[in-house]
Amino acid sequence: MDNFVAVIMAGGKGQRFWPLSTEDNPKQFLDLERTGRSLLQATYDRLLPLCGSVERLFVITGDHLADKVREHLPELPAENLLLEPTGRDTAPAVALSAIALEARFGNPVMGVFTADHRVGNVPAFRQSVRRAIDVTRETDGLTTLGITPSYPATGFGYIQAGDEVAPGAHKVARFVEKPDLETAEHYLQSGHYYWNNGIFVWHVATILAELGQHAPELLNTLRDAYAAGRVNEVFPTLDKISIDYAVLEKTARAYVVPASYDWDDIGDWLALERLIPPQEAGNTVVGRHIGLDTARNIVYTSNKEDMVVTLGVEDLVIVKRGDTVLVLRKDRIQDIKQLLQDERLHHLPLDAVDIS
Repeated sequence: MDNFVAVIMAGGKGQRFWPLSTEDNPKQFLDLERTGRSLLQATYDRLLPLCGSVERLFVITGDHLADKVREHLPELPAENLLLEPTGRDTAPAVALSAIALEARFGNPVMGVFTADHRVGNVPAFRQSVRRAIDVTRETDGLTTLGITPSYPATGFGYIQAGDEVAPGAHKVARFVEKPDLETAEHYLQSGHYYWNNGIFVWHVATILAELGQHAPELLNTLRDAYAAGRVNEVFPTLDKISIDYAVLEKTARAYVVPASYDWDDIGDWLALERLIPPQEAGNTVVGRHIGLDTARNIVYTSNKEDMVVTLGVEDLVIVKRGDTVLVLRKDRIQDIKQLLQDERLHHLPLDAVDIS
């Protein structure tokens, strides 16, 4: 589309997919469903037709992942890879991207997309993004896509839609955090709440103005650093804050476009149960597995030759990568981040794998 530029945010750590996802090979570089394309590559594939050319598609990621991005996207122009010396959450990443796009393109419509989500029905996705671009041009606001919920999810944030301001577009009444089950069921039944999937569309000048109003120190510090060529020096000193907290929850210019394409943030191993049809006794398996009296387990092997054998176990996650095996109860999945605080886990031999 004319004057549209997409930015893929690819700096996530994906810790809850350890040991497959590691600091040097996080989730966005994985092909979890073995489609032949990593999550980052699939995101690129979805966005390229919207941009019109690769020159209008950017990736922002950490310095240490630059070579990994180039390996997965060799066609990406070198100047379209924006690097952060350290992760400071999404507000600094958005601000740096907007400043760089302003210097290069002036005031294009800028789309911000996450590199590590799964999207089904790509034509419906592109149609929703095009509608968000149109709404942005009509309102000069901050437009987000809201996924129509299909079940009472407690692992996603939500957007409450307010008054309809145009066909297929509403003012945002509020952004809400991940709810408990009872609240999520209320959201689903009301028909006024949508999953927040972290896709945003705005004019560069508009997001810079909103950052200037709601996070002036962040914006001014980055502007000065960019002009002086000191981004690497200054970036680690910035506050760690998301664009949701820094701007979107404070602005009066937010709009939501309801969308109904298949989407999942693939936040942890439990997501495989939503993506892959279960086998006998409700087991979700990627790889080779033989089980007896085994039910509702998630089994994943990175090497096609490995075999996992289970007997009399239920509701477990079992992952084998290289010489490392992770076994945990499903209800402890959120504690993987706590587990990874053990320094011994950062020196394990995870290299000899075949994830094709």
